[in-house]
Amino acid sequence: MRILGIAAVVAGHVGAWSGPVVRETVYTWHVPLFFFLSGYLWSEGRSVIEEMTKRAKTLLLPYIVWLVPVGLWWLSQTDVVRGADLRKLMLGGSNIGGTLAAFWFVTALFFAVVALRAIQRFPDWLQWTLAVIALLVTVRAPELVARVPLAAGVGLACIVFVLAGREFKRHRLRIRRPLMTAFVILGGCATLILTGWSTYLDLKYARLGTPVITVLVAIGICASLLLIAEHAIPLLGPRVNKELSTLASGGFMVVLTHAVVLVELTKLGLAPWLVFAGALAGPWLLALVILRTGLAPVLLGVPVRKEPEPARELVGSARM
Repeated sequence: MRILGIAAVVAGHVGAWSGPVVRETVYTWHVPLFFFLSGYLWSEGRSVIEEMTKRAKTLLLPYIVWLVPVGLWWLSQTDVVRGADLRKLMLGGSNIGGTLAAFWFVTALFFAVVALRAIQRFPDWLQWTLAVIALLVTVRAPELVARVPLAAGVGLACIVFVLAGREFKRHRLRIRRPLMTAFVILGGCATLILTGWSTYLDLKYARLGTPVITVLVAIGICASLLLIAEHAIPLLGPRVNKELSTLASGGFMVVLTHAVVLVELTKLGLAPWLVFAGALAGPWLLALVILRTGLAPVLLGVPVRKEPEPARELVGSARM
């Protein structure tokens, strides 16, 4: 699911594809998917301090480390480096774009999960009420919410997607025909989009599309894709599953660095599909190399992945 979401993010940033088709096709779900998954994989009982510590290591540390080289590259693209440009880098969120287009997502996710952890002791109905209030404020004043430094305002608006993922996990086993359910929901969401009832959302700028409807469509698509993945991925076998897991572990670097590759490849006048492939494959291949080095926790936000040792002891014990 993370791999799919990252590929969709990169596709959405390819300049030649930035028309209404791509916006309507991927923008509605590609970023909400990551918030939804955070809720689906939610660990109960963790304290706010524990959550902040964990997310600081997995989100903020790579964010800060990559912000320096990518930010310097971004500043080098301007004719004159102004103090305002440096200020934008520090403010983050919607203040920075171009090659830093996806950086806002990292801090927004951090604030969303930490805020939810802070209110987890409240009853579910109160958590949902607070999330809906954050949504209503965003609908009424999107520009104000988008201007909050480090996308903290957008992060609070996205709590609803995290809650939706958590709630979906709680009721997942009640869905007896997951594949059919997924396609029915996808069909309904597609109908709402094609008829214009639901317009795309752009979370970076706190634009939530058609009030209520687009948020529900985004949640519906995320839930449907998850049901399809749960059915399809196990059929590929344990070896493919292991490789997909490894690939997903390096995905964070792709999110933070792909825009640099996009810009440079676009300058060469390459076809859009080649730009997309290069921006996706280049950072990901490098991330897979880093994954097996001591730099993995700093650059990727994950532990160093080591090759499994030969199971000699297991073989010996089996013979005994």
